[in-house]
Amino acid sequence: MSIPFWQEDPDAPYATLLSVVAGTCHPEAWEEAYADLQRIAREYPDTPRMIRFKKELRDALRDPARLPPGELFDAAQYSDGSESAFLARLWRDLYPGEAPPV
Repeated sequence: MSIPFWQEDPDAPYATLLSVVAGTCHPEAWEEAYADLQRIAREYPDTPRMIRFKKELRDALRDPARLPPGELFDAAQYSDGSESAFLARLWRDLYPGEAPPV
């Protein structure tokens, strides 16, 4: 099995988004991983990692086609039906008081 590009190059486009998603949204993540991500987004939004994560999430929401094909699904194994639906749910769950980017 090959290593995802975003693990080899943490500065690659969307590497932070995919890394956080893989560690907290994938079904094999620990039981409270998603709740921990929600808490971190709420309590520590100004850390460099969360700033970059939010920027990449915002960019991906604006144009999901810019994500490398299949990488988001591999990272999350989402059941939302599409990348756009998963990203929208992620935004709503993490930033409930903010309108999604357009």
